Amino acid sequence: MQKSPTTGRVQSLDVLRGIAIVGTLLTNIWVFAPSFWGSEEIKGQAWTGLFGESWQVGISNVSDMLSNGKFLSLLSILFGIGMAIQFDSALRHGHRWPWRYEWRSLLLIATGLLHFALVVDFDILMGYGLVAMAVAPLLLLRTRWLALAAALIGAFHLLMQVRGVMEALAPLPPLPEDGLQEELPVTDGGDAWYQPGTYFDEVAYRVSNFWELRSQTFTTFPPLSAFLFIMGALLWRAGLFKADEQARRLSSWLAMGGLGVGVSLMVWTHLELTGSVVLGFLSRYTIAPIVAFGYLGLTLVLLRRGGGQGFLSRQLAAVGRTALSCYMLQNVLAMVAFNAWGLRLGPLDSVGTIVAWAVISAILMLAASLWLRRFRQGPFELVWKAAVEAPFRRRDRRRTENAAAEQQRDSTDRHHNDNNTPSGAL
Repeated sequence: MQKSPTTGRVQSLDVLRGIAIVGTLLTNIWVFAPSFWGSEEIKGQAWTGLFGESWQVGISNVSDMLSNGKFLSLLSILFGIGMAIQFDSALRHGHRWPWRYEWRSLLLIATGLLHFALVVDFDILMGYGLVAMAVAPLLLLRTRWLALAAALIGAFHLLMQVRGVMEALAPLPPLPEDGLQEELPVTDGGDAWYQPGTYFDEVAYRVSNFWELRSQTFTTFPPLSAFLFIMGALLWRAGLFKADEQARRLSSWLAMGGLGVGVSLMVWTHLELTGSVVLGFLSRYTIAPIVAFGYLGLTLVLLRRGGGQGFLSRQLAAVGRTALSCYMLQNVLAMVAFNAWGLRLGPLDSVGTIVAWAVISAILMLAASLWLRRFRQGPFELVWKAAVEAPFRRRDRRRTENAAAEQQRDSTDRHHNDNNTPSGAL
């Protein structure tokens, strides 16, 4: 993969990050857009529209098959690749690993808490920061031991998923004698039909129901994220982004294996075949990561063939270079567009929801491209970089000054020795 001549960034990584950001929005837009489908007058019309009920359901199913969990898994793999790049950079600069990265992770947790409270309840930043703190020290391991750690964590995640399926398929307990069941707790992701009176009511609701809304951040999320982070680091060590034959073969294997296995299982979940119910429970957190590896490989294959310089590739790369800013901006735009206290653009049918996703994605691409004409990083990335470097700025400045002084002394000593060497000795 070629690097930018001015920044040294791996361009394909920026394109992949851009794809992951707009792909994650394709998953989340279905949470934002149908905010008002829970009302009684909408329930009978929710899937009707220009193309009729079957078209509407079909579009929703295709979107779910393509996006649900897949791009979030891709984003997790890319996060692991970024962690490996930070690890290599720390070694080159003589920094102790993982102390600086742990500070970055703490900042990510704090950012996620704010994003959760002020924007959306399904924030991923907090979970990424927590898992990154645990995974970062593992990068000190040799590759074979790191691969073993990935296998063990992946097996644990799969075991937990199978256990969850067994619990979900278990017979329901009998009703109490009075015929009333206990009230069910709020599940992760929030109450999809909760309609606060004002924005501040919504913030108060999220803060007061923190554990109910974010329980998966501490249960389902960590093992899967840790596995994908480590797999991303292993792919980076394997040279996936190098411009050689081995990298091309690895990309092809990822594309064929991930899509061949993942898409087959994904289609199976939507067919009334034996085991489709079980696969449906495994769709988001087991099948989706397999498809994500296929997306990763396929994108790299296409970028190598097309050069990665097309219009769409450039726009996606701009989103990827400002990924953190665009992730937050897309949630803010959707929140303002669809919420009860915002523009209330809804309810929408499936076609309208896809159009809303396309419009917000286009806004992200335009905003990122215009911003990068003046700046090298996104707005939040600039603030983030300053916060990350703040505790170490004085130490780095002192180290730079000492290195410059040492170089000056060496230069002076060489000059002195040259002047005192007899000409005949040469």
